[in-house]
Amino acid sequence: MASATGNSSLRSCSSLPNLLVWLLNLSLLVLAAAALGLVFLLRPRPTPFGWALVSVHTTTLLSALTALYAQLTHLCFPAHAALALAALSSHAVASLAFFLRHDHSLQLLGSARDRREQFVLAFLEEVLLLGMFLVQAVALAATCVVSQRWAREYEAAETEKAAVARKRGRKIGYRRSRRTPG
Repeated sequence: MASATGNSSLRSCSSLPNLLVWLLNLSLLVLAAAALGLVFLLRPRPTPFGWALVSVHTTTLLSALTALYAQLTHLCFPAHAALALAALSSHAVASLAFFLRHDHSLQLLGSARDRREQFVLAFLEEVLLLGMFLVQAVALAATCVVSQRWAREYEAAETEKAAVARKRGRKIGYRRSRRTPG
């Protein structure tokens, strides 16, 4: 009986959705690290707008790390969801700032690089922000699906364990009743 429960948890740990969530969060980690580097390439001592972008990328890094930890331990889903939602909203705001007010955003970054380099680095930042937004949204949705699956598997295992305990209790009660002279 224990081997059947162990096999189902082994199956769930190596399933395709879990691998997809792991890969999405790993790619999110790489994207956030690359975007963080771009902010410091634009200006080694960031302006307040630069620090806002640093906080966006740091939130994304924390979200990805929390998701990887949550996937390993099957814990911390609420913390991961809160960080992921914060990162998603900050990606959306930063992307809108870049796309709607591109020149103003470049001025707020205050880079000393020439205009062409600023444009290329800012464009890369925009692309990374959008990429992180999409990956974060897909990763959060996939994590919700996987955690719901973990909960169903846990409930099924608990139900099976309770049924085995009831059956064992009945067998023990039957044996005791047969041994008692009456």
